[in-house]
Amino acid sequence: MRASKRTDNTDYYEYVLLYVDDCLCISTNPEKIVRDEIGKYFLMKEASIGEPDIYLGGKVRKVQLDTGVMCWSFSSSQYVQEACRNVRKYLKDKYGDDKIQDRQYLMPKKAGAALSNGSCPEIDVTPELLPEDAAYYQSLIGVLRWMVELGRVDIGCEVSMLSSCLALPREGHLK
Repeated sequence: MRASKRTDNTDYYEYVLLYVDDCLCISTNPEKIVRDEIGKYFLMKEASIGEPDIYLGGKVRKVQLDTGVMCWSFSSSQYVQEACRNVRKYLKDKYGDDKIQDRQYLMPKKAGAALSNGSCPEIDVTPELLPEDAAYYQSLIGVLRWMVELGRVDIGCEVSMLSSCLALPREGHLK
């Protein structure tokens, strides 16, 4: 973040957001910053320089507010859909079509709530997960936490409840 001036001499702040291999620059001239300043230190793919469409898994797009002001919006839908595809693939690879077809491991197309009514993960007494399944559960919690960061605040409480079980996850938590 640094102070800068627009061409009309008004003050504003420029931002550069870097995370591993994702870079987002907010400025009146972001391409100059990416090419001349960041480009000195990092090799940039030419095709990746331009207006953003995805940043850290979230969909980015320009929208016009009712006031006529143009701004950027950020959506978690693409990340959530990809996460669901990954879970479906994991279930199919692990359990096969038979158990998925008999609905034992079928994910609903649309869920009414993040957790079923009366669900209390903190008092779950189902068997402990094996190490491989526990690691998978922990990775899912990471995905869910990122969904909350991307804007799915509606599942924040449920994700927090399930996160409290990371040290000793059980079958009921994973299901």
